[in-house]
Amino acid sequence: MNELEEKKKQVIGLYGEMRLSMELHELGWQVHRAYIDEGIDFTITKYYCPVCKKYSNQYIRYTDRNHKKVKCVTNLCEHCKETELEVISRYLQVKTSEGIKTKNENVRKFSFHPKIRYNTGYEVFYVWIAVFDDTKEKKCHFYILNTKDVEIFDNINLDTYQITDNQKTELPIRNDGVVLKRGSASTGYDYSVFNNRFYNDFGALEIEIKEQ
Repeated sequence: MNELEEKKKQVIGLYGEMRLSMELHELGWQVHRAYIDEGIDFTITKYYCPVCKKYSNQYIRYTDRNHKKVKCVTNLCEHCKETELEVISRYLQVKTSEGIKTKNENVRKFSFHPKIRYNTGYEVFYVWIAVFDDTKEKKCHFYILNTKDVEIFDNINLDTYQITDNQKTELPIRNDGVVLKRGSASTGYDYSVFNNRFYNDFGALEIEIKEQ
C-alpha cells in the first residue's frame, strides 16, 4: 500500500467514525473517543433509571431565585423525577472499509478483522462500517454485533485466530447494504445474520431494554 492509498484509508476510517458518532448522538448516546489505541475506539454512555426501567435525560428543575426563574440540572430521572440515574456504558470497536470493486458495479467485496475482540462480554460490540464512496454522497452501512456473536460466522478456535492479518471475514455487499455471502452446511456458519440481525441494529446496544 503506497502513501496515497494509506492516507485514503485513514480518511475513510475517520469518515465512518464521524458518521457513526452522528447516528449514536441522534439516538441519545454520549460518544467518547479514545486518545490511545487500546482496541476500544468508542465508549458510549446513556442515563438509565433503574426504577422506571427507561433511558432518561437528566431532570431539569426550575425554581425562583432573587425574583428570577433559574434552571437546575439534577441527576434525577425525567420520568419519575425522584430516582437517581445510573450511567450505563457500551464499548465499541469500529472497523471501516471501502471495499474492493468487483465485476458487478453494484457489489463490493469487504473484509473485516473480528479476531481482536471476541467473546469479551455483553457490553462490548463491533461496529463494522461498509462505505460506498463512488456516489455523490458517501453511503455508509452499519453492522452492529456483540463480540459473542462472532462465533456464528467465524472459527474462533484456531490457534492463529488473534494474528492481525489472519482469518479475515470477507463479505460481498451490495450498495443497498445487503450482504450476499451465504453459509454452507459443511461449516455451519450463518451469514444471514448480517441482514436480519446486525444491519443498522443500534437497538442491540440497549441491553437494559432488551432484557425486560
